[in-house]
Amino acid sequence: MTALSDIYVPLHRIIPFSNVEGQGNRTSIFLQGCKLNCLYCHNPETIPRYAEGAHQVSLQYLYEQVMEAVPFIRGVTVSGGEPTIHHKKLVPLFQKLREGGLTCYLDSSGFFEFEAIRPLIEVTDKFLFDLKGEGLGLQSLCFDRQNRQGIVPQNIIPTHQHIKQENLDRNLKNLAQLLPLNKVEEVRLVYVANFFDAEQLVEKVASLLKDYPDVLFKIIRMHTKGARDAEGLTPYVPTVEQTQALENYAKSCGLTKIVTIL
Repeated sequence: MTALSDIYVPLHRIIPFSNVEGQGNRTSIFLQGCKLNCLYCHNPETIPRYAEGAHQVSLQYLYEQVMEAVPFIRGVTVSGGEPTIHHKKLVPLFQKLREGGLTCYLDSSGFFEFEAIRPLIEVTDKFLFDLKGEGLGLQSLCFDRQNRQGIVPQNIIPTHQHIKQENLDRNLKNLAQLLPLNKVEEVRLVYVANFFDAEQLVEKVASLLKDYPDVLFKIIRMHTKGARDAEGLTPYVPTVEQTQALENYAKSCGLTKIVTIL
Protein backbone atom coordinates (compact mmCIF):
# COMPACT_ATOMS: atom_id res chain seq x y z
CA MET A 1 0.00 0.00 0.00
CA THR A 2 1.34 3.43 -0.96
CA ALA A 3 2.09 5.62 2.04
CA LEU A 4 0.06 8.80 2.53
CA SER A 5 3.32 10.73 2.39
CA ASP A 6 3.83 9.58 -1.22
CA ILE A 7 0.45 10.66 -2.60
CA TYR A 8 0.01 14.32 -3.58
CA VAL A 9 -3.02 16.43 -4.42
CA PRO A 10 -3.37 20.12 -5.43
CA LEU A 11 -4.59 22.07 -2.39
CA HIS A 12 -6.37 25.41 -2.67
CA ARG A 13 -6.95 25.99 1.04
CA ILE A 14 -7.98 24.45 4.34
CA ILE A 15 -10.55 25.83 6.77
CA PRO A 16 -9.78 24.15 10.11
CA PHE A 17 -13.24 24.73 11.60
CA SER A 18 -16.46 25.12 9.61
CA ASN A 19 -20.09 24.57 10.56
CA VAL A 20 -21.55 25.13 7.09
CA GLU A 21 -19.95 22.22 5.24
CA GLY A 22 -22.13 19.44 6.58
CA GLN A 23 -23.31 18.21 9.94
CA GLY A 24 -21.32 19.33 12.95
CA ASN A 25 -18.06 21.22 13.19
CA ARG A 26 -15.80 20.06 10.36
CA THR A 27 -12.48 20.68 8.72
CA SER A 28 -13.02 21.75 5.11
CA ILE A 29 -10.41 20.92 2.49
CA PHE A 30 -10.70 22.70 -0.86
CA LEU A 31 -8.84 20.93 -3.66
CA GLN A 32 -7.88 22.50 -6.95
CA GLY A 33 -9.52 21.57 -10.24
CA CYS A 34 -13.06 21.24 -11.60
CA LYS A 35 -14.62 19.66 -14.68
CA LEU A 36 -17.24 22.39 -14.84
CA ASN A 37 -17.02 26.12 -15.48
CA CYS A 38 -20.11 27.57 -13.80
CA LEU A 39 -20.72 31.19 -14.75
CA TYR A 40 -21.78 32.07 -11.19
CA CYS A 41 -18.83 30.29 -9.52
CA HIS A 42 -17.74 32.44 -6.56
CA ASN A 43 -14.28 30.88 -6.38
CA PRO A 44 -13.34 30.47 -10.07
CA GLU A 45 -9.67 30.35 -9.15
CA THR A 46 -10.28 26.71 -8.14
CA ILE A 47 -11.42 25.66 -11.63
CA PRO A 48 -8.00 25.09 -13.31
CA ARG A 49 -6.17 21.96 -12.20
CA TYR A 50 -3.03 24.03 -11.74
CA ALA A 51 -3.17 27.63 -10.61
CA GLU A 52 -1.16 30.26 -8.80
CA GLY A 53 -1.68 29.88 -5.09
CA ALA A 54 -2.40 26.15 -5.21
CA HIS A 55 0.17 23.84 -3.70
CA GLN A 56 0.89 20.15 -4.17
CA VAL A 57 0.64 18.61 -0.72
CA SER A 58 0.79 15.04 0.49
CA LEU A 59 -2.13 13.18 2.00
CA GLN A 60 0.00 12.86 5.10
CA TYR A 61 0.10 16.65 5.35
CA LEU A 62 -3.70 16.84 5.03
CA TYR A 63 -4.12 14.10 7.62
CA GLU A 64 -1.89 15.91 10.08
CA GLN A 65 -3.71 19.21 9.53
CA VAL A 66 -7.02 17.51 10.25
CA MET A 67 -5.75 15.74 13.35
CA GLU A 68 -4.65 19.07 14.81
CA ALA A 69 -8.34 20.03 14.93
CA VAL A 70 -9.35 16.90 16.83
CA PRO A 71 -11.28 16.61 19.19
CA PHE A 72 -13.09 19.80 18.17
CA ILE A 73 -14.40 18.45 14.85
CA ARG A 74 -16.81 15.71 13.92
CA GLY A 75 -15.31 15.08 10.52
CA VAL A 76 -13.89 16.33 7.24
CA THR A 77 -15.52 17.74 4.12
CA VAL A 78 -13.54 17.73 0.89
CA SER A 79 -14.67 20.28 -1.66
CA GLY A 80 -13.14 22.15 -4.56
CA GLY A 81 -13.32 22.62 -7.38
CA GLU A 82 -14.75 19.17 -7.84
CA PRO A 83 -13.18 16.67 -5.42
CA THR A 84 -14.19 13.55 -7.31
CA ILE A 85 -11.61 14.25 -10.01
CA HIS A 86 -9.11 13.17 -7.34
CA HIS A 87 -11.13 10.07 -6.45
CA LYS A 88 -8.32 7.51 -6.51
CA LYS A 89 -6.10 9.61 -4.27
CA LEU A 90 -8.80 10.42 -1.73
CA VAL A 91 -9.63 6.80 -0.91
CA PRO A 92 -6.62 6.12 1.37
CA LEU A 93 -7.05 9.49 3.10
CA PHE A 94 -10.70 8.76 3.88
CA GLN A 95 -9.83 5.27 5.07
CA LYS A 96 -7.27 6.66 7.50
CA LEU A 97 -9.58 9.39 8.78
CA ARG A 98 -12.45 6.97 9.32
CA GLU A 99 -10.15 4.71 11.32
CA GLY A 100 -9.83 7.66 13.69
CA GLY A 101 -13.60 7.96 14.07
CA LEU A 102 -14.06 10.95 11.76
CA THR A 103 -16.80 11.17 9.15
CA CYS A 104 -15.81 11.97 5.56
CA TYR A 105 -18.01 14.12 3.32
CA LEU A 106 -17.74 15.13 -0.33
CA ASP A 107 -19.16 18.37 -1.71
CA SER A 108 -19.83 17.46 -5.34
CA SER A 109 -21.77 18.59 -8.40
CA GLY A 110 -22.68 14.98 -9.14
CA PHE A 111 -21.13 15.04 -12.60
CA PHE A 112 -18.91 11.99 -12.21
CA GLU A 113 -18.79 8.43 -13.50
CA PHE A 114 -20.43 6.42 -10.74
CA GLU A 115 -18.64 3.13 -11.27
CA ALA A 116 -15.27 4.82 -11.73
CA ILE A 117 -15.46 6.46 -8.32
CA ARG A 118 -17.29 3.64 -6.51
CA PRO A 119 -14.30 2.92 -4.22
CA LEU A 120 -14.45 6.54 -3.03
CA ILE A 121 -18.23 6.38 -2.61
CA GLU A 122 -17.83 3.34 -0.37
CA VAL A 123 -15.59 5.24 2.07
CA THR A 124 -17.61 8.47 1.91
CA ASP A 125 -20.16 8.95 4.67
CA LYS A 126 -22.23 11.66 3.01
CA PHE A 127 -22.44 13.78 -0.13
CA LEU A 128 -23.38 17.43 -0.14
CA PHE A 129 -24.92 17.28 -3.60
CA ASP A 130 -24.76 20.54 -5.54
CA LEU A 131 -27.41 20.13 -8.22
CA LYS A 132 -26.47 22.60 -10.94
CA GLY A 133 -29.65 22.41 -12.96
CA GLU A 134 -30.73 20.39 -15.96
CA GLY A 135 -31.26 20.57 -19.69
CA LEU A 136 -29.52 22.33 -22.53
CA GLY A 137 -29.04 25.56 -20.59
CA LEU A 138 -26.44 23.76 -18.48
CA GLN A 139 -24.19 23.68 -21.53
CA SER A 140 -23.67 27.44 -21.36
CA LEU A 141 -24.19 27.78 -17.59
CA CYS A 142 -21.65 25.18 -16.47
CA PHE A 143 -20.09 23.15 -19.30
CA ASP A 144 -18.38 25.67 -21.58
CA ARG A 145 -14.74 25.09 -20.59
CA GLN A 146 -13.53 27.35 -23.42
CA ASN A 147 -15.23 30.34 -21.80
CA ARG A 148 -12.35 30.91 -19.39
CA GLN A 149 -13.38 34.47 -18.60
CA GLY A 150 -16.84 33.33 -17.58
CA ILE A 151 -18.66 35.76 -19.88
CA VAL A 152 -22.43 35.27 -19.96
CA PRO A 153 -23.38 34.50 -23.59
CA GLN A 154 -26.01 36.44 -25.46
CA ASN A 155 -27.96 33.24 -26.13
CA ILE A 156 -28.06 31.41 -22.83
CA ILE A 157 -29.89 28.43 -24.35
CA PRO A 158 -27.55 27.13 -27.08
CA THR A 159 -28.82 26.46 -30.56
CA HIS A 160 -26.28 23.64 -30.97
CA GLN A 161 -25.86 20.85 -28.45
CA HIS A 162 -22.28 19.66 -28.25
CA ILE A 163 -22.48 18.07 -24.79
CA LYS A 164 -23.92 14.56 -24.86
CA GLN A 165 -27.35 14.34 -23.27
CA GLU A 166 -26.19 11.53 -21.01
CA ASN A 167 -23.56 13.88 -19.59
CA LEU A 168 -26.11 16.64 -18.96
CA ASP A 169 -28.34 14.11 -17.17
CA ARG A 170 -25.58 12.47 -15.14
CA ASN A 171 -26.13 14.49 -11.97
CA LEU A 172 -29.73 13.34 -11.47
CA LYS A 173 -28.85 9.75 -12.33
CA ASN A 174 -26.03 9.74 -9.80
CA LEU A 175 -28.28 11.27 -7.16
CA ALA A 176 -30.79 8.47 -7.75
CA GLN A 177 -28.02 5.91 -7.18
CA LEU A 178 -26.59 7.54 -4.05
CA LEU A 179 -29.87 7.94 -2.18
CA PRO A 180 -30.60 4.22 -1.60
CA LEU A 181 -27.05 3.87 -0.26
CA ASN A 182 -27.81 6.48 2.44
CA LYS A 183 -24.99 8.62 1.10
CA VAL A 184 -26.71 12.02 0.74
CA GLU A 185 -27.08 14.60 3.50
CA GLU A 186 -28.28 17.53 1.41
CA VAL A 187 -29.25 18.42 -2.12
CA ARG A 188 -28.81 22.07 -2.92
CA LEU A 189 -29.81 24.11 -5.92
CA VAL A 190 -28.40 27.48 -6.83
CA TYR A 191 -31.46 29.05 -8.37
CA VAL A 192 -30.53 30.87 -11.59
CA ALA A 193 -33.35 32.35 -13.63
CA ASN A 194 -34.00 31.31 -17.26
CA PHE A 195 -31.12 28.86 -17.76
CA PHE A 196 -33.34 25.91 -16.75
CA ASP A 197 -36.90 25.21 -15.71
CA ALA A 198 -36.56 25.39 -11.93
CA GLU A 199 -40.05 24.07 -11.18
CA GLN A 200 -39.57 21.09 -13.47
CA LEU A 201 -36.27 20.32 -11.76
CA VAL A 202 -37.83 20.64 -8.30
CA GLU A 203 -40.49 18.12 -9.35
CA LYS A 204 -37.76 15.65 -10.32
CA VAL A 205 -35.89 16.22 -7.08
CA ALA A 206 -39.09 15.74 -5.08
CA SER A 207 -39.78 12.44 -6.82
CA LEU A 208 -36.30 11.24 -5.87
CA LEU A 209 -36.42 12.47 -2.27
CA LYS A 210 -39.95 11.34 -1.41
CA ASP A 211 -38.65 8.20 0.31
CA TYR A 212 -35.79 10.04 2.01
CA PRO A 213 -37.39 12.72 4.23
CA ASP A 214 -34.19 13.26 6.24
CA VAL A 215 -32.33 14.62 3.21
CA LEU A 216 -32.26 18.41 3.24
CA PHE A 217 -33.23 20.35 0.13
CA LYS A 218 -31.52 23.72 0.04
CA ILE A 219 -32.50 26.51 -2.37
CA ILE A 220 -29.90 29.26 -2.77
CA ARG A 221 -30.76 32.44 -4.60
CA MET A 222 -27.89 33.04 -7.01
CA HIS A 223 -25.69 36.04 -6.27
CA THR A 224 -22.98 37.63 -8.40
CA LYS A 225 -20.35 38.17 -5.69
CA GLY A 226 -17.03 36.81 -6.90
CA ALA A 227 -18.36 35.93 -10.36
CA ARG A 228 -16.18 36.80 -13.35
CA ASP A 229 -19.01 38.55 -15.22
CA ALA A 230 -21.17 39.94 -12.44
CA GLU A 231 -22.81 42.51 -14.72
CA GLY A 232 -23.74 39.89 -17.29
CA LEU A 233 -25.24 37.63 -14.63
CA THR A 234 -27.33 40.32 -12.96
CA PRO A 235 -30.41 39.91 -15.24
CA TYR A 236 -30.54 36.23 -14.22
CA VAL A 237 -30.58 36.78 -10.47
CA PRO A 238 -34.07 35.71 -9.38
CA THR A 239 -36.02 38.06 -7.17
CA VAL A 240 -36.68 37.28 -3.52
CA GLU A 241 -40.31 36.72 -4.44
CA GLN A 242 -39.40 34.27 -7.21
CA THR A 243 -37.15 32.36 -4.84
CA GLN A 244 -39.82 32.18 -2.16
CA ALA A 245 -42.30 31.02 -4.79
CA LEU A 246 -39.92 28.20 -5.74
CA GLU A 247 -39.73 27.19 -2.08
CA ASN A 248 -43.52 27.09 -1.90
CA TYR A 249 -43.62 25.04 -5.07
CA ALA A 250 -41.13 22.58 -3.56
CA LYS A 251 -43.43 22.22 -0.54
CA SER A 252 -46.39 21.61 -2.83
CA CYS A 253 -44.37 18.79 -4.41
CA GLY A 254 -44.07 17.10 -1.03
CA LEU A 255 -40.66 18.33 0.14
CA THR A 256 -40.72 19.27 3.82
CA LYS A 257 -37.10 19.60 4.92
CA ILE A 258 -36.21 22.80 3.06
CA VAL A 259 -33.82 25.65 3.72
CA THR A 260 -33.95 28.74 1.49
CA ILE A 261 -31.10 31.22 1.40
CA LEU A 262 -32.08 34.60 0.01
